[in-house]
Amino acid sequence: MAIADGCKETILVVEDDQRMAFLLDYLLSREGYEVVNINPAMKQDALDAGEKRPKLIILGDQVSFENNHRMISRIRNHQEWKMVPILILIDNFIKEKMMSALDAGANDFLMQPFNSQELIAQIEQHSVVLH
Repeated sequence: MAIADGCKETILVVEDDQRMAFLLDYLLSREGYEVVNINPAMKQDALDAGEKRPKLIILGDQVSFENNHRMISRIRNHQEWKMVPILILIDNFIKEKMMSALDAGANDFLMQPFNSQELIAQIEQHSVVLH
């Protein structure tokens, strides 16, 4: 279960596609997570905004390849966020793209379309207790 001791755990969603961001917000909120949506097209950046450290970060495939790599690098170099798991949503299987994201520091990927149980299982699998 996502809720522990009455506190909601936060999932950071970085997604350009508003429909996907809405769907992720709906699915994750229904599971008890607090969802923070960041739209990179609007020049939003969670690291600069001082958001609290999330349980996991989901990066959408619609976010440009270069921006995903830059964001992964910034997260991995951030003292408090460097151990936060990063899950990449991929809408088409391009092995080089997937491997490059994993090499950059993403923990895993999830192929679209996906079902909610698959998403929650990935989140729980990659979540770590951060102190």
